[in-house]
Order: sequence, then structure tokens, then C-alpha cells
Amino acid sequence: MIGGRAAGAVRGLALALMFGSRLALAADASDAGATFLQKAAQANAAEIKTSQAAQTRAVDPAVKALADRLVDEHTANEHALEALAKKRNVAVGADPDADRVIRIGSLQKLEGLEFDRVYVKTMVEDHAAAVALFEQASGAIDDADIRQFIDATLPVLREHAEAARKLSR
Repeated sequence: MIGGRAAGAVRGLALALMFGSRLALAADASDAGATFLQKAAQANAAEIKTSQAAQTRAVDPAVKALADRLVDEHTANEHALEALAKKRNVAVGADPDADRVIRIGSLQKLEGLEFDRVYVKTMVEDHAAAVALFEQASGAIDDADIRQFIDATLPVLREHAEAARKLSR
């Protein structure tokens, strides 16, 4: 009798763990979407703030043109991202992560062609990281609205990365 109760308890525990795991996986999927939206918002904010600095500090007209384009397109992206986050009840900030804030501060201390060189290098690196973030999320997130946002944004990020790479040569 005790053995039967123990076996029943084990089966009950196994079922609880099985269903709990499925619930945990579902929570992880929504957590993955929320985490992606938060990271995407931070990266987007960094592109805007860095490029705003370049709008006033860059000396090369091509670098200024890139900065203008990035501010315009990332600002539009910011609005789409905020709307999606609000729809999903995910709090996203309007500020870059701490590491990028430090990099932006260092960049703002530079002048002339050195500023241009470091800004373009930063845009190459940041856009490569953003593309990687979006590509990883594309394969991991099932939420249709977030996937639509990823599918619409990823080609633009790739264009930005290529435009920055061309200026770095």
C-alpha cells in the first residue's frame, strides 16, 4: 500500500514537472520576446544618440549624411518598437545600455576626422551586433507581431551596416 502511494506520488510529481516544464517553456518564449524588445530598444537608442552626435560633429559630408539617415530611420523604428512593446505590455527604455553610453561619451570627446573614423567604426560594429540580435531572435521567437517587426527591420539594419562599411574603407 505504501509502495502504491509512493508510486502515485511519483507519477503525480512527474506529471506536475511535465506540465510545469511546458508552462515554463511558454513563459520563456514570452520572456524571450520581452528580452528581445528591450535589447532592440537599447540598441536602437544607441544608434540614435550616437548618430545625433555625428550630425553636429562629423566633418565628412558622407558621414553626416549617414548620421542623418540613421537618425531618421532609427527614430521611425523607435516608434514602431514602442508601439509593439506597448501592445505586448513590455516596458522598454529610451536609453542605450550602460556600455554604449560610455562609448558614446568617449566618441563625443573626439573631433574632426578622428571622430568620423571612430563613429563609422562604431556604426559598423553596432549594426553587426544588431543584425546578430535580430537574426537570433528571428529563429527563437514565435510571436507573429514581433517576427513581423524583425522581418521588416532586419533588411534596413543590413543596409545600415553596409553603408557604414563602405565609409570605413
